[in-house]
Amino acid sequence: MRKVLILLILSLMILGAEVFADDIKFEAAVDKKTVAIGESAQLGLTFYGTQNVPAPDIGNIDGCEVRYLGPSTMMTVINGTVSNSITHMYKVQPLRLGKFQLGPFTFKYEGNTYTSSIAFLTATEEKTRQEPAKKEDEENIIDSLDIKDRLFLTLKIDRTTAYVNEIVPITIKVYVNRMNVSDIQLPTFNQEGFSKAQFEDPKQYRERMGGLLYDVLEFRTTIFGSRAGDYKLGPATLKCNLAVKKRVRNMSALDDDFLNDRGVRDPYFEDFFTRYERYPVELKSDEANLVLLALPQEGRPEDFSGAVGDYQFIYSAGPKKVKVGDPVTLKMEINGTGNFNTVIIPKLENTEGFRVYESQIKTEAGRKTFRQVLIPESDKVYQTPKAIFTYFDPEKKMYKTITQEPAPLQVEKILESPAQVIGQAPGSPSTTPLNFERPPEEKREDSQPQGDILYIKESMGRVQKRGSEVYKNIFFLVIFLAPFLILIVVYLIYAKQDRLRRDTKYAHRTEAFKSMHKEFFELKRRLKSNDSKGFYETLFKAIQDYLGGRLYIPVAGLTFDTVEPVLRSKGVGPETLNKIKNIFSVCDRAKFALINADTLLMKDDMKFLEEIIRELERYKI
Repeated sequence: MRKVLILLILSLMILGAEVFADDIKFEAAVDKKTVAIGESAQLGLTFYGTQNVPAPDIGNIDGCEVRYLGPSTMMTVINGTVSNSITHMYKVQPLRLGKFQLGPFTFKYEGNTYTSSIAFLTATEEKTRQEPAKKEDEENIIDSLDIKDRLFLTLKIDRTTAYVNEIVPITIKVYVNRMNVSDIQLPTFNQEGFSKAQFEDPKQYRERMGGLLYDVLEFRTTIFGSRAGDYKLGPATLKCNLAVKKRVRNMSALDDDFLNDRGVRDPYFEDFFTRYERYPVELKSDEANLVLLALPQEGRPEDFSGAVGDYQFIYSAGPKKVKVGDPVTLKMEINGTGNFNTVIIPKLENTEGFRVYESQIKTEAGRKTFRQVLIPESDKVYQTPKAIFTYFDPEKKMYKTITQEPAPLQVEKILESPAQVIGQAPGSPSTTPLNFERPPEEKREDSQPQGDILYIKESMGRVQKRGSEVYKNIFFLVIFLAPFLILIVVYLIYAKQDRLRRDTKYAHRTEAFKSMHKEFFELKRRLKSNDSKGFYETLFKAIQDYLGGRLYIPVAGLTFDTVEPVLRSKGVGPETLNKIKNIFSVCDRAKFALINADTLLMKDDMKFLEEIIRELERYKI
């Protein structure tokens, strides 16, 4: 009976642990449980099953300084099953002694609410002792596992020779044979002289090699080079953690005769009393050679713009019947396979008689669409311009030109309506002659002077200047229009407040701009008092608050490294990025007293910040 009861209790514990683990989507963990004052720990907030969740704003933690470090996307292979996750890392530095509770953190994203687990961090006066031989022990454990043939990385190029601007597919594979691998990061490889690689979501499958069955993670990307020459790509590197099983030696009261019973001890119970130790591993592949050939000069058309691939060109125009001044839209679609980064709008020949506007461009997978608006300025136009697209086909090693003939167009002239006379203008001569005369008697009667009684006015009455009617008085207009103006102002204020409530990003941008004005007043005050330390602290806080609000990211720990990829994805140019980088560098040097700041230098840095704000306000971010 006792054995059955213990077996039942263990089964319920295992089942409950598995159900609870399945429910966890959001976890919090620290890399150290104990730190000394002056030291810091890393807090990781991990979302499992996705890689698209933005960084949670965890606010302030009482007694700790928190700084956001950045995201890290991971994949895990456990028992042949691949799962995705994203971890947002924060630096946590205690400011006083004690034990701190980190979490639970609540985060709302796309209508779902996530609540994390709790992590604890203890701050002591003494530094924690480090085991000096830990790294050597890890290397010895990894060497003892003989992972060379069971966990490795490969880099493959689909072709060894390509033309300049030609798309080159790259495949990187992770092979895992009966091992548990966690925290798999995206691979990197040396690609100097080539475009930046953007990896697709990895594919998972199994592949047999050398008599062994491997779980494979396949990462695919494409690159292209802009200069001819011989290149070496790679080696590709990938960081991950190797999860190694370790038995729990002390089972306390459960390690009794019941568990030593041959009929009860089995692998099911062995797994329950097993934990995993993680050891960092960096995998490295071999290099790959690639030769880039220059595009041939022979047969190169004059209007060739650098497009390389195999394309089709679809051309249409509409509407076909318009009036002078009405818009005509040309839709030019380039589809096929190739490098769409080098595809520009086809050339239009003979646009005389049209007013040409800037085209709209839309890029999709395997397709690039241009919409060009033309406005005919004369009814003499009877067709759209001819469109020409030229590209180089690397498979056939020749230039090709696709010409789309003009589309017929019917342009009508705008008819001018004749002026309509509604009545005879006073004092104007009649347009119809009168061909009759009055009788002589009537003429004589009318020619006699006519008289009437005219009364003598005792008072002239009120004298008023001609044209001074009351409705033309400025005060009357103000009083008459005031209610409408007040109504418009109230509506605008309500609309703005309503948008601030509904649109969180707009609210952050607005608050960032207001905060920047306040910070500028503080900068001027610090400048006037010649307080260089306070000036640069305020300058650093100003750029942090502004960028955090504009980009809708946590302000805590915001640096140039965290905002640079976000700004670049928003289309911010390299010149503006360099200015932002310089302002962060100036603040860092001032923080550690590496520069001697005088009044003139501080004025220049404040003007530099104003330039950055003006440039960023022009971007729709």
